[in-house]
Amino acid sequence: MGALALSGCGFAPAYGPGGAARGLQDNIHIDEPDTREEFLVTRRVEERLGAGGASAPYTLGLAVSVSETSQGSSSDGATTRFRMVGTLTYSLRRAGEKTAFETGTVQSFTGYSATSSTAATLAAQRDARERLMVILADQLVDRLVIASADLPAT
Repeated sequence: MGALALSGCGFAPAYGPGGAARGLQDNIHIDEPDTREEFLVTRRVEERLGAGGASAPYTLGLAVSVSETSQGSSSDGATTRFRMVGTLTYSLRRAGEKTAFETGTVQSFTGYSATSSTAATLAAQRDARERLMVILADQLVDRLVIASADLPAT
């Protein structure tokens, strides 16, 4: 009954037959990443949307920045918790063109704890950074899926 009600209102699954997001699948080439963060975002976007390759009709440019602040400290002043904020700016354009038809920014945060072991703290920091890039990439894909109904013809 619920599916019937949704079909009557014009709802269609984004990735379903005739769904707007199907035009994104394997149709986006992502500019070569310059940083590890951009590589991680690229990898996640390609996991979700496929790797379009050089002949894809659309090109996605992205830039990632990350800042880190201390959030907690012990009684002796040692930092015990860090907050990492990531910002991803993107632009989607037709292949071979410089003017973007879809641009935006997504932002999120994550955190990690410092321990008495430098190796463990560095591992926690690396893990937090990787989690943050997955979050940003997923937000980006969500934005692209929403915008996919208005993609220009290839």
